[in-house]
Amino acid sequence: MMDKPRSVSLIDGGWLEKARQGMVADGKWDLQSFANRLVPRYHWRFRTYYFDALPFKDRNIPSASQLEKYRKKEEELRAIDRLERFTVRKGYCKQTDVSGYLKGGGFQPTMTQVVTIEQKMVDVLLAVEMTKIAWSKEALHIGLVGGDGDYVAAVRAARDAGAIVRLFYVKTRETSVAPELFDTVDERVDLTSIFQDMEEGKPIPEK
Repeated sequence: MMDKPRSVSLIDGGWLEKARQGMVADGKWDLQSFANRLVPRYHWRFRTYYFDALPFKDRNIPSASQLEKYRKKEEELRAIDRLERFTVRKGYCKQTDVSGYLKGGGFQPTMTQVVTIEQKMVDVLLAVEMTKIAWSKEALHIGLVGGDGDYVAAVRAARDAGAIVRLFYVKTRETSVAPELFDTVDERVDLTSIFQDMEEGKPIPEK
């Protein structure tokens, strides 16, 4: 394998989980197999980076539910990090509370509190890793599984370093792809066929 060009994949874990829902059953899902299917023909999978966020946990008085979700996610990411040539990068989730009167909500005697949970650092970590890989020449073929427009600057930096960036995408209601990202990458591959092969139990194509 050492004489084959290196291929590295960067996976936005939250995006991927939404993308595969309804396409690959949990019992047939294998992240190691999925990563191997991303590699172009005549390349070898040097390393796969997986980016995800730990769930929100109150710093002062975390609830039992928050602690359990946090523990399960830590175990899940630890298991992924132990896969062959996988590296996990972890962000975090932040909770934001906003109070106000909902537009179009009719008569409201009191303000409504809206609680949102947002991922933090995942996009930044992925963008930094992509730039580092390209400029260090760790690999000159980079696969990106995700669709966030925040990755555009990193893709441009990687291309400036001589890397080929291939976007793996699937357009659903849950997993949109930013048009500028779609236009900026070098190559594009619809994940639908890969998901279908996994659901049907087809072997990985000969590389």
